Amino acid sequence: MKCSNCKVDKLSREFPTDTISQKCGHVSSFCLKCVINHINIKTDNKTTVAKQCPECKTNLNAKEIKDLNIAWEKAPFRIDIDNISQLHSQKSSAQNGEVDGHGNSTTGDFYVVLLNGTKLKFRLENVKSVGALKEAIKTQTKVEPNKQKLIHKGVELQTYTNQGRIQIQLSEYNIVAESHIQLIVLLYSISRELSINALTFDLFWGYPASGCDYLDGTCMLYTGTGNSAGQLWRRFDYQSTSFHDIPNMAHSGDVMDHNNRRGHHRITANLASLPQTVTKLYFILSSWNAPNIGHFPNPSFKMFDPSKADIQLCSYTIQSAASSQAVIMCVAAKNPYDGNWNVFEIGKLSAGNAKNYSPIETTINNMDQFFGI
Repeated sequence: MKCSNCKVDKLSREFPTDTISQKCGHVSSFCLKCVINHINIKTDNKTTVAKQCPECKTNLNAKEIKDLNIAWEKAPFRIDIDNISQLHSQKSSAQNGEVDGHGNSTTGDFYVVLLNGTKLKFRLENVKSVGALKEAIKTQTKVEPNKQKLIHKGVELQTYTNQGRIQIQLSEYNIVAESHIQLIVLLYSISRELSINALTFDLFWGYPASGCDYLDGTCMLYTGTGNSAGQLWRRFDYQSTSFHDIPNMAHSGDVMDHNNRRGHHRITANLASLPQTVTKLYFILSSWNAPNIGHFPNPSFKMFDPSKADIQLCSYTIQSAASSQAVIMCVAAKNPYDGNWNVFEIGKLSAGNAKNYSPIETTINNMDQFFGI
């Protein structure tokens, strides 16, 4: 997608996830960087705030300007997890003053990044082993160490060596100052025995003030394993509710209760009966007509195995995506070694919806590699 201002082809995640203002009647064709540069005009070392949308000149209020700046500061695409430049690392090493025999810093900050863009900071001198890092992550996030999957430059970090319970040091993975490590959170593991039960995704929402509208629940099936992104194979949504070659998976379609102004989507899947080539099921929420998910009152969802209906398999809070057009909530990924299914938390915001899935598919392709390891 090309930014209409800088004329550079950019990913959909580099554009605002919502309209610039609720008064705007358009989706921004300016990338987020150009929007911020338009709002924060710098002249003679001073910053002047422009209070209008760069395209339609609608006046922006203080909160909208603040939200845009926060979105820019927290934008996950500004963090290049796999390609931190060696020059930046060397600069950090020189500033910190302590280096190893290869010129890498042994002190300073390094980072752990979640798929939703949350960035955690740690010190090399305080956290030296993979096990210690997982405990430090638990302190900040409450995620248990056995639920953490840490990836650095395409390699999953192991806590212990194969020869015994000897803790592996971060330095053995060449983690130095300014390194970025990806954190994938495991929510639930479904063994081969349990996978014969249906995985159910239940979604309810209230009508916005504007009237009947749809908070779409979609499941995208991907094939392929390994470190490269998989291939989209099938999509279950309100209009593609079933396929003859996948008899044990279905989407309910739109179930609307106009009297109580409530909508409902249900997706069910028997994991054990899926074709062997299917390796991942991504579950997505998206807004149909409303500019973002926050326009739907009292949304709720539950993802569960009917045999253990009291166990919520995805703990993501819909309200966290209120300002976004879509959110990739979680993925059920098949372990290529034992065939068991694991449910991972994502919470990745995205543009796109059931009218145009392309931005959502681009967002998935940018992170799909992490679930093939």
